[in-house]
Amino acid sequence: MTFLSRTIWLRSFVALWIVECKLFLRQPTSAFFTFVLPICFFLLFGSIFGEAPLWDRPDVRYIDFYAPALMAAYIGQTGLINLTNSLSEYRLLGILKRYVVSPLSLGFYLCVHIIMQIVVFTVSALSLFVVAESVFDLHFRGHLIVVLFVGIICIACFLALGFLVNSISKSPRSTQALCQFLFLTMFFMSGATFPRQMFPDWLRTLSWGSPLTHVVIAFSGVWLGDPISQHVKSLLFLTVITVLSYLISTRTFKWEV
Repeated sequence: MTFLSRTIWLRSFVALWIVECKLFLRQPTSAFFTFVLPICFFLLFGSIFGEAPLWDRPDVRYIDFYAPALMAAYIGQTGLINLTNSLSEYRLLGILKRYVVSPLSLGFYLCVHIIMQIVVFTVSALSLFVVAESVFDLHFRGHLIVVLFVGIICIACFLALGFLVNSISKSPRSTQALCQFLFLTMFFMSGATFPRQMFPDWLRTLSWGSPLTHVVIAFSGVWLGDPISQHVKSLLFLTVITVLSYLISTRTFKWEV
């Protein structure tokens, strides 16, 4: 690729990324559920349980666990709600099909969309962190590089799951309904709302099959200072889900209705 080609590619990438960001911000409902509602949940639960000691770690406040747990839920929302809703809507409107005959490849478009979703997640997580730090004096006990590494694995898993659901679902409408059902089920089973220690044994066992449970466990664990070796099983589980989802979706993804 020549310098001129790289320049054109970069300018096209930035231009399309800006367009995608503008389209996202023009949907007030999506912006509200992405940026505002999670912070409201955080302030509500933080006001009730914030200073209470964590159930299995008396030296840790509940709020210090709940902040990274909610960021982990952001990851699930990014892949199963934001990404899938956009792809489903674009498929229904025929936008994805038009990319086939455009100079831009479909892979180029998907790369732009993935980067946009990662940026949205980053802004959401930073907003939550600022609120938590200013209101509750949040304590960060982990190592930044380790937390970022675990976060990348978690994001990759749920982006792959988002593509997988888009691939196997029969219609855009059913895709959105299925993703909302999956996310809400995982959300309440993951421990990001109610502690898993409060679950009955059968539900606690069932929750181990949810990818979001492992995201919450691993991400909040390294945030609180756990060594990464303590969460190898969860990270391996997420990696296997990522690889399988990617392999299936690359063979079954539909570009048109």
